[in-house]
Amino acid sequence: MNGSARKAVATASVLVFALLLAGCNPYVAAISATYSVATDERSIATQASDTDIEAQIKAALLESPVPGTGNLDVTCRQGIVLLAGVVPPGSPAGHAAVQIARGTPGVRGVETFFVAAQPSQVNDLEIKAKIKAAFVADPNITSGRVDIAVYAGHVVLIGVVPGEEQVEEFISDAQSVPGVVSVRSYIQLPMQ
Repeated sequence: MNGSARKAVATASVLVFALLLAGCNPYVAAISATYSVATDERSIATQASDTDIEAQIKAALLESPVPGTGNLDVTCRQGIVLLAGVVPPGSPAGHAAVQIARGTPGVRGVETFFVAAQPSQVNDLEIKAKIKAAFVADPNITSGRVDIAVYAGHVVLIGVVPGEEQVEEFISDAQSVPGVVSVRSYIQLPMQ
């Protein structure tokens, strides 16, 4: 390895180390959380309620005797719960998860997005990263307002945005990413 290559590797190593430290820094985490709360279209009370609902459902899914419920993702926006993940054909996990979610106080509705299998989590993570990059690059939207999940190339968008134009922009940006099989939007407008 020549001198310039060593210098590039050393510089890259220092940058990676600095990024790792920044991720562990409680001040960086606090600023990130504060920014997320401040830019969210939901009221602080609604955000707190949604977070509580998610926690209750996740805990109940983990405690459920039905195999597979603990592996499902739970997201709540404005009292609407999305259960998403892998549920093999014939598995009772999806039905059990819906029953748990419906029985949770504060839940206004339950939506599901289940796939039969997830062949490559690595591919799904790559697609998710590319979608995030597309969101950040788009000056017409605030990327932190919508969460992204990818299951076998199928993209799920969850969030609350101020207008229908932003909903369409998020969907369009996600559809533009190579490897995306489909995009399902659970993006909501703020409650009046």
